[in-house]
Amino acid sequence: MESWSPLTPRGSTTEGTAATQAGRGDLRLVIPYTTHELTRGALEGAVKLARGLGADLTLVAVQVVPFPCPLSRPTVDPDHLKRELLTVAKTSSLCTRILVVRARDRETGFSSALAPDSLVLVATKRRWWRTAEEKLARSLARAGHSVALIPT
Repeated sequence: MESWSPLTPRGSTTEGTAATQAGRGDLRLVIPYTTHELTRGALEGAVKLARGLGADLTLVAVQVVPFPCPLSRPTVDPDHLKRELLTVAKTSSLCTRILVVRARDRETGFSSALAPDSLVLVATKRRWWRTAEEKLARSLARAGHSVALIPT
């Protein structure tokens, strides 16, 4: 598993500045990157939830690497996912940390990237069937994390 984690608070791109800001709050929120639209919805919900609490936020994306390929050499350019996360992170007023994890499957990647008992926000569209995001939320809840679904 490999990860990339620059810190990108709004208005600052230096790691040292973000690390100082990230330590000011006790509330740490995690948003798994699913789609651009749903992740932006989760970010909007996080901003409402954490307003005035000095929370910091981590966007976690899993880049799935198929088995025949080594994890260090994914078949898809990892910079594309990094750019996508940076684009989404810039829309947030919260201090935002970005984490990209390479793994063999999505659930394992998210589980290995999260600290124990993480507070996870997952945005989902309302459907009469269980969506992929709801399945991810259920998997993370079974792993011991506190998960909140945000309908968009």
